[in-house]
Amino acid sequence: MEIGINQKKISICAKYKIFIDGQQTYIASTKPFRLLSEINLFELACGSPKYTIKKKLTFFKIAFDLTKWDNNVFEFRTKKIWKKSYYCQVGQDFYEIFGHKGRKYSVYKNNAQIAYWDKVAVSWFNGDNYKIITDKDSDYELIISFCLIIDNYFSKNNNGNTVTIDFGNIGPQDKKFNPVWKPNS
Repeated sequence: MEIGINQKKISICAKYKIFIDGQQTYIASTKPFRLLSEINLFELACGSPKYTIKKKLTFFKIAFDLTKWDNNVFEFRTKKIWKKSYYCQVGQDFYEIFGHKGRKYSVYKNNAQIAYWDKVAVSWFNGDNYKIITDKDSDYELIISFCLIIDNYFSKNNNGNTVTIDFGNIGPQDKKFNPVWKPNS
């Protein structure tokens, strides 16, 4: 399954169009005028958010709480700051997110890779753009939420710029990117 996330930055918040296999299925937006960031992920045909993602007050580490539509709350936290590795416990499932050299991230569920995403290096007149490749049976709303968290935390708010350039990670990595991984169908 391929998921595309296209960000549009406006003066007070960011909006995202999210495509599943080429069909726009979700939208997401940050709430304006918040001290700590809050993002809502909506299915197009639904009025209430599938996930509400709230940033927690921490220094140097990423900490977000994800509230699912059924009021279950999951914690997205930093595992290793310098190596860009993160985790999220969802019921019995343990998710790990690893940043790699360049602009790639991989998602593992219970030690098995289920997805990865890559960020476009250069974007004209818009914000960031991502392409996620994931297993068909994965919780893609959760994986989209992970990508939105990383984008929100690391994205610079360059409103009004015509070109956005991302050179990617050149630092250490906790796990190397697996170039031969293929999603299940």
